[in-house]
Amino acid sequence: MTERRADYLTRFKPIGEEALADKPISVFLPKDLYQYVRSLPNKAEWLRQAISEAAKRDLGK
Repeated sequence: MTERRADYLTRFKPIGEEALADKPISVFLPKDLYQYVRSLPNKAEWLRQAISEAAKRDLGK
């Protein structure tokens, strides 16, 4: 049996009041974007914000 990572209780907690979905979405990125996103200290929050802004723009909000 594999051991759980030490941060398993906190690694996927929301940073704000908004609840997270039950399942993550995974996408492949072009290599240059992948390297940039991986270099960010808060990559998950940055990605959530970028996706949120794009969705709001697409939905006209």
